[in-house]
Amino acid sequence: MIESLSLAILVSAIIAVIFRQLENVNMYAVFKPLTTILIILLAVIIYKKFPSTYSTIMIVSLMFSLMGDIFLINKKYFLQGLSSFLLAHIGFTIGFASLFGFSWSIMPIAVLSIIGGSYFNFLRQDLHKYTIPVVIYMAAIIIMNWQAISLVFHGYAIVYIGIAVASLLFTFSDSIIAYNKFKKPFNIAEILILTTYWIAIYIFTIAGLYI
Repeated sequence: MIESLSLAILVSAIIAVIFRQLENVNMYAVFKPLTTILIILLAVIIYKKFPSTYSTIMIVSLMFSLMGDIFLINKKYFLQGLSSFLLAHIGFTIGFASLFGFSWSIMPIAVLSIIGGSYFNFLRQDLHKYTIPVVIYMAAIIIMNWQAISLVFHGYAIVYIGIAVASLLFTFSDSIIAYNKFKKPFNIAEILILTTYWIAIYIFTIAGLYI
């Protein structure tokens, strides 16, 4: 069942990306949320097989991600989409912290803050009314990265490495969204945004099998 659903997620994601590139808004509006819905369904199945606090929190967080997906289909709902994903990131952070407690490791947050601060400085002049929302959002995703990466300090299990990499992929997806919106749109932006985002939340979800 998990293998079949994973294949369905892959197919739906590919179709969504294709329709996005073809600028078929109606079909894209179907397959974009559908892909995330299938990942939520996978999370529910994993929870039923291996109940855990982590999987419960992932399901709730993915619901906020789904809301963000729907809002971001239409550019005029960008702030609502940003807010939905902010809540998702807070949820993911809580999920990671539920495994070993909140990490206070200095090195990861120091490096992430430097990188995040540099990227914010790069975007700053073009943010205008979105400056404060973007600052809050970036802070949330940096903290999420911090907690995900800190899991590796508890052991080099592939699942923790996977979560850490997935969190960085999510951040990469968001950084492309920001560049594409505030700096300069480019043709393959949506491909990069969607693929890295779905890979990230798929890894977050499938990790529930091994935690």
